[in-house]
Amino acid sequence: MNFLNQIQNLLGEEQTGIKINSLQSSNYYSPKKPMRFCEAVADSFHTPMVICKEDIDCIGAQRSFGFYRNDKKIAAQISEESNISIRFILNALNEIPVINNPVKNIILGSSEKPDVIIAFLKPDKITQLSLLYAAYFEEKPLITPYFSMSVCGNVFVQTYNTNKICISFGCPESRKFGGVLEDEVIVGIPNSLLNY
Repeated sequence: MNFLNQIQNLLGEEQTGIKINSLQSSNYYSPKKPMRFCEAVADSFHTPMVICKEDIDCIGAQRSFGFYRNDKKIAAQISEESNISIRFILNALNEIPVINNPVKNIILGSSEKPDVIIAFLKPDKITQLSLLYAAYFEEKPLITPYFSMSVCGNVFVQTYNTNKICISFGCPESRKFGGVLEDEVIVGIPNSLLNY
């Protein structure tokens, strides 16, 4: 069994393909109201959609996609919600990436060749995925320890920018709004690996 087949067996149904700047965006429905990116990811497991800047109702996701660049304001908001110092959060934001390319639209649940696959997996599946990744590519996943922007910045954008498998344990928002269960971990897999 090749890498792609083994990965598909691990991922199961809780996955979505995400594509940036699709020329076929008119083929997808737009949400009726703005939503968080993690919420859109969870919804797209069952209903493909397109989102644009005005559809994203989360300052962290807006930052991740390059739509908003006031890290001091983001840090103040996160600090107020978490009681973590603004200085610590600003240092974390320096390590949480912003997407490299300008974003016009984001297709979730893409039937086109996606840029990144995002899945919510149980820890034992993450172990199996890490073993496969090491066996085929002699690489280890990037695991980010941050408590904010887990689906948008630490998984999607990090995977998109680095072309590596990225893992996050989630953030309060992704668990509250994004459907990530208490025993699930978020993983991003670049499409280039699925063509191996």
